Amino acid sequence: AWVLRSPTDISKGKATATGGSSIDTATTVSSSSEGSSSPSGVSSFCSSLFEYDSLSDSIPSPRGSPRSNSSSERDPPTKGRIAFQVRAEYDLLFHVQKVLGSSRHRSSEALVANNDHEDNSRTNSSSGNKAVVSPSDITLSKRILRSIDDYCLQKQWMDHIGSEKAMAIGRFLKGGVQKYLKTNARCSSGEVKKFICVELGTYCGYSALVLASTLRQFLSTSLHPSSPSKKKPLFEFHIYTTEVSAELLDVARSVFRLAKMEEYITPILIDVDNDLDHHDDEAIETNNNDSFSFSFSNKKKLSQLLQEQHGIYNIDFLLLDHAKHLYLEDLQDLEDAKMLRAGSLVSADNVVFNGLDVYREHMHELELRGVVDSRLEEMNLEYSNNLKDGIEMTVYLKDPPRR
Repeated sequence: AWVLRSPTDISKGKATATGGSSIDTATTVSSSSEGSSSPSGVSSFCSSLFEYDSLSDSIPSPRGSPRSNSSSERDPPTKGRIAFQVRAEYDLLFHVQKVLGSSRHRSSEALVANNDHEDNSRTNSSSGNKAVVSPSDITLSKRILRSIDDYCLQKQWMDHIGSEKAMAIGRFLKGGVQKYLKTNARCSSGEVKKFICVELGTYCGYSALVLASTLRQFLSTSLHPSSPSKKKPLFEFHIYTTEVSAELLDVARSVFRLAKMEEYITPILIDVDNDLDHHDDEAIETNNNDSFSFSFSNKKKLSQLLQEQHGIYNIDFLLLDHAKHLYLEDLQDLEDAKMLRAGSLVSADNVVFNGLDVYREHMHELELRGVVDSRLEEMNLEYSNNLKDGIEMTVYLKDPPRR
């Protein structure tokens, strides 16, 4: 088994092998722990800024979710520990494939039964058309998200955002899109602009799939007012998601293909050893005439990689869910590169559970200067009912000042 250490060390895809005292320092999720409490409600965010409808139909609620009283909620499958089994991500992928296969089998049986009751006068082509109808990408995404939630509640705790956070992020994203459409969705020439989402921390692709399915459902219910008959979309979107593990990115790519969402999502593999320049681990100490100095390698910043290798110059929605100690550094890098600007939205996960006070203080300082409107949405850690967590939801009201 693999057990995550203290909350401040938790990051996507990283864990330490169990043994010795590591078990004693692991974070617990036992419902019998002292100080546990029932799940808190999700606070409303920025109601005066955005008007939006509920996305309860967009994000599926898993069986045994924290809103129910099922035993899977009260007694997590990890038996009191946030622990990863070796190769759990591949087992999860197999589970998702199995669930989708069962769903297709049931759908085929239902279609056959329905066709058997039809009038014999119907043509074979009509019956054939019904038989080949496949689920939409939105439907497949819902099934996949629900199957992942079921897996994490019933078999193995994993570090996806979960359904409660998915609904909160979905609401926030939809509100941002509605404001985007009112301000700058079209160029002066009438060309439809593209809404760009960037996620840091792909893991198995759950949260990227939440973003894609939310935007796809929004588009499916919205038509361009100038040509409703042609079903021209109000806007276009694309999601870029970064990950430092090639193995995890392979799992995520499979998830995107299963959901038929690969055309909307671009996975980006970042080699932290050769690509990124993070000051905390790239400093080289030299001793020159008894005086110490520090130099840095020629590695590029995150903003440079996104701009030069992927042509991303503006970010409309940013989701931070990667290495927690890099939240503020990467955010400020994107601010300095002017990739975040007035109208940009940022969701930062795990700011309560991981105690990211420095990040929240940065947002508070910007709020005092009138640059952002930022609120904390408090909720429980994914797939638990007694560990408090929250997402910092931020809207840039002005272009952020450069440092």
